[in-house]
Formats: sequence, structure tokens, C-alpha cells
Amino acid sequence: MKKRMALFGLVVVLVLPGVAQTMEEPKEKEVLQTLETVLVTGTRMEQNVESVPANVTVIDREDIKQSNAKNVPDLLRAQEGIVVRDLLGNGKSAQVDLRGFGETGPFNTLVLVDGRRINEVDLSGVDWTQIPLDQIERVEIVRGTGTVLYGDNASGGVINIITKTPAQVLRVQFGETLGSYERHKEGLSLNGGSQRVAASIFASRDRTNGYRENNEFETKDVGGKIVFDPTESLSLTLNASYHADEYGQPGAIPETLLASDRRAARFPFDDAESTDKYMKLDVDMDLGTPGRLSADVSFRDRESESTFVEFISGEKRETQTWGFTPRYVWSGAISNHSNTLIAGIDLYRAEQDLKTFFAFTPPPALSGTSNTDRDSSGFYVHNEFSLLENLLFSVGARRERVKYDLSQQDLAFGLAPLDDKLTERESAYTAGLVFLYNRNSSVFVRANRSFRFPLVDELIVFDFMNGRINVNSELSAQVGRHYEVGFRHHFNKALQANLTLYHAKFEDEIFFNTANFANENHPETRHRGIEVGGKADLLRWVTVLGNYTYAKATFEKDPFKDNDIPAVPKRKAHVGLRIHDILPGLVLSSDYNYVGSSFAISDQVNGFNKLGRYATIDARVSYAWNRLEAFFGVNNITDKKYAEYAVIGGSPRGLNFHPAPERNVVGGLTITF
Repeated sequence: MKKRMALFGLVVVLVLPGVAQTMEEPKEKEVLQTLETVLVTGTRMEQNVESVPANVTVIDREDIKQSNAKNVPDLLRAQEGIVVRDLLGNGKSAQVDLRGFGETGPFNTLVLVDGRRINEVDLSGVDWTQIPLDQIERVEIVRGTGTVLYGDNASGGVINIITKTPAQVLRVQFGETLGSYERHKEGLSLNGGSQRVAASIFASRDRTNGYRENNEFETKDVGGKIVFDPTESLSLTLNASYHADEYGQPGAIPETLLASDRRAARFPFDDAESTDKYMKLDVDMDLGTPGRLSADVSFRDRESESTFVEFISGEKRETQTWGFTPRYVWSGAISNHSNTLIAGIDLYRAEQDLKTFFAFTPPPALSGTSNTDRDSSGFYVHNEFSLLENLLFSVGARRERVKYDLSQQDLAFGLAPLDDKLTERESAYTAGLVFLYNRNSSVFVRANRSFRFPLVDELIVFDFMNGRINVNSELSAQVGRHYEVGFRHHFNKALQANLTLYHAKFEDEIFFNTANFANENHPETRHRGIEVGGKADLLRWVTVLGNYTYAKATFEKDPFKDNDIPAVPKRKAHVGLRIHDILPGLVLSSDYNYVGSSFAISDQVNGFNKLGRYATIDARVSYAWNRLEAFFGVNNITDKKYAEYAVIGGSPRGLNFHPAPERNVVGGLTITF
């Protein structure tokens, strides 16, 4: 397969220019503003990056095209302050951890798609494969808590995936990608419209045998977007998508097997499948002087089914989520000082039905049922006031309530059923100051209070001693206090840098204690770090970019006082090289990623060997000529044998790993009409 891919890469790079000479470059005009120079995640509205009191990054379409990424977690690996742990190597179950929460990183990092929450209410985390990479316009990262504006799950930060906006001119695009481990991906998209209305539709299929045994993965996606501007002051956007996948679950392997057969599967027959459907309507109305009204209405229906052969069990889960998020924005002047006010309400309702099965002899025997309702309502207000023309002061607050209605029945062990309700309330605040000392440079300071409510799975306890299922009434909401200072400086057009220092203290941080197999609150933890980034155009055709992160996350009180929080590497670095414009349309790129050592997940006592540090190098060559684009890339050039994920478990207890892929290749061709 590698030889075929190498030949394919050589052909597309050398032969493509001659084939493409007769083809005319398509013209494109966006219906709406593409937001290429502004950030929307920091304040839930358009804002210049340098005005946000936080360390922010925007990964644009060019950045995506110059990478070998298969999914969003692949893109995020190179960013400061972010650690990615991909269990299956396909992004499906990847854990993305912002600012060092370790195992609970996915539950402290809020992920949005066009402003719509996609975090689950249970422990299943985020499905990163539900949005194909070629349908993404940009990815916005806001480090540090975003709880005031977005509520639950945003303790470490917010990642907003923004999809492409339809173009006015009719355009058809087809792409084919081939790669190691028998990867094949096909994608087709169509969009077009007029000045007032435009629409797009896409369909794709991606399949691979995977790096390990029982590591097959296949996903199918179809979706679209309609933008309708009936008047100059009213805009309507309708988004809808359908996602389906099937995949193997090879499981973590012990350290002894890692050395002898790293591609082996611990569970050769476990598998899973899921479907994910959503629809979202955005309404935006410009009222002129009185301000602007916006509202998003969304619905999501997610179904999943898993089989665990070794444990003679399985489960079927369906979660339906409704969302309604109206908000009001006023921008104007108060005593000749510019002011922007945003106030809104976030209403979400999730209903989940779970069925577990004890055996797989037809028909499967039902071993338990669970019905969970989770309602959340949050009100927030945020204001930015210009103390001086170049000095911005922002302040905001949020009050949120969450209600759980939990019902669970056990049919396997005869435990008394659970039927209980629980309500929790929490508040958050933010205050920030930004000084703009030239057009593209600024220094900021910010203080915040965050919270995270328990997930529904974290609230349920099986009490075998007393023969019943209980609500974990001792589990409280996690609360954090955050402080950070930083700057973004443009030395000139060719050189820029940023630096951020942060410190966060958490009370009742939620974690899973393997000593008693229960989710608990730790009395106090601390998260401290330094994030450094930079970019330099050394020559007209050479760009160098890089970043470095130092993160220290520790338990501050007993029972694990002074220990490191597992799965948080202290050091992480990235260096990227881009060579462009030597020949028109030709881009050469290379990336070096380093991740330091860390204790394995569930090793709160810091008693086992660490997951070793590792470094990888990726490279890519791409060529664009009029309607045609082609690329060829190599990942992990040095053929490094490493793992991103390790967990303590098994009998006897020890390290278990999810091995990462060795050297692999990828190539593709896209044609646009």
C-alpha cells in the first residue's frame, strides 16, 4: 500500500500541472461575511482577535489544507495548551484536553459546531467525526474558561468548529483520498445561489482497516446548509446533517503485549455503531439603533449500540437534545465611549434512554434500563466598555440551573431501582482588561469563576452492599477560580509572538477514584502554566511557526496531596515549516510535535511508570492549479513507536496502552467545477 501511495503522490505532483492547463479557475463570492479576520467564540459575536482578553487561535481553511489531518483532533495536536489522546486512531473517541485536566479533559472542554453544543450529557464524550474536515471553514480556540458565555463544560476553554458558508456561484467539488491501512475517502459537494439565498449540500464516505486488529472504521455523512436573507436586516440559516458509522473496539493492551505485538487487539470481537442527526435554525435580526436580536433553535438525535463480547454484554443508547438560545446585542456609545452589551438565555433539554444486555444468545436478555432527563437553563450578561480608545474593560456573569430526573432499573443482580430527582445551581463571572498598544498588538489580564456540573453517569452509584442503586448525593458541582495575563505582539508584518501565563484553583474537581470505583470531588487542585507561540516569515517563501506549553496540574490536599494529576504532560512543543510560492500553487510543509511524559490515567497515587515522552515529524507537498488540487503526505516519518493513551488496570494491575500508528502515508486529489 505504501508503494502505491508513493507512486500516486509522484504522479499527482508532477503530472497534474500539464493536465490542468486547459481548465479555468472558478470564481467564488460569499453570500455572507466569512469571518476570516474576526473571532465569534470569545463573545458570541464578531470581534477582532486582539480585543479578546484570552489566548485565542484561529485555524483557517489554508491551515487545514496544509495539514495531513483526517479530523479536528489531528488539527488540534499542534496547538499550545492542548493535549490529544486518540484511543482508536480515527478521531472517533479522541480525548481533547485544554489546560490539563487529564482523564476529565473532554468534560472540561466545551466543543461547539457553529455555536451548537455537541458535548454529551454522559461519559461518552465528543464524537469528533460527525463533521467531515473538508466541510469546515475554520476552528476557533479560546483557552481559559468560557463558562459565563457558554455555561457547563467550559472550564478549560471552548473550541468552536465553524462550517463553510454557501457561495453565490454554482460550484461542484469532488475529492478522493487514499492512505495507509487501506483508507479510502470520497466526497462530493454542491453549492450555489443568488444574492438573497444560497445553499450547499455534501456527501462523503470514509473507511479504513485501521492500524490495529479489530480497528476498522467506516463513516458516512450527508448534510447541507441554506442561507436566506429576505431583507437587509433579517438573515435565516438552516443547518442539517446525518452521520452514521461502524467501528471496531480493540481495547487497551498490557505493556508486555505492546513490546511483542503492538497492533494486536485485546478485544478482537468488540464493535460499535452510531447514527447522529441534527437540525439547527439560526435567526438574526438587525433592529438598527435598538440593537440586534438572534436566536438558535436546534434538535439532535443520537443513537449508539456497542457489543462487549468478553463481558457478555452490550448496550443501546439514544439521546435526544433540544436547544433554544436567544440573545440580544446592543452596540453604541455611552458618554462618547463605545460599549457592547450582550445578554441571553441558554435552554437545553436532553432525554436519554439506555438498555443493557447480559448475553448474546438470540434474543439478547435485557439486563437493565435507564431513563434520564436533564434540563438546564442559564442566563448570562456580558458587557465591554471602552475606558479609552485603546483600553477595553469587559465584565460578565452567569446563573445556571440544572435539573436531573434519574430512573434506573437493574435486572441482572436484583438491585432496588433508582427513581430520584436532583437540582443544582451555580454562578460564574468574568472580568477582563485589554490594552491595544498598536493596530495588531495587545496585552490582557482576566479573572474568572467557572463551574462544571456532574454528568448523568457520574451521579449513579451501584450499591451492592445494600442491594440498591443510589444517586451520588455527595458529588458536588466543580468550581474554579482562574487568573491569566498575556500579550500578543506584532513586531512587524513578518514576525509575531504571544505569551500567556495562567493559574487556576479548583474546589471539588470531579474525578474517578479507582480505590473505590466511584466518582468523587477532590477538595482542591491547581492548574498552572505558560503558553508561548510565534510565527515568522523568514523569507518571502519561507514561514516558520511554533509554540511551547508548560503545564503543571496537581492535587493540593489529601488523599493525593502534592501528586500530579494523571495524563497531564508538563511540556509540549510544536515547530512548523511552510515553503510556498517557489512555484505558483506549490506548498511544502513539515511539522514536529513533542509531548512530554505523564502519569497514566487512574494513577492518582503516581505509583506506576509514566507514559513515555514522544516526538513525531509529518510532511506534506500540495499543488493547486486552477480547478485541481493534489497532495501527498507522510505522517510519523521517523516511524516512532509510541502511545498517546495509557491507563492503569487489569489483573495484576499495570499499564495498558492504546498504541498510535507507525509511519503512514496519505494522498488525495480534488477537482472543482
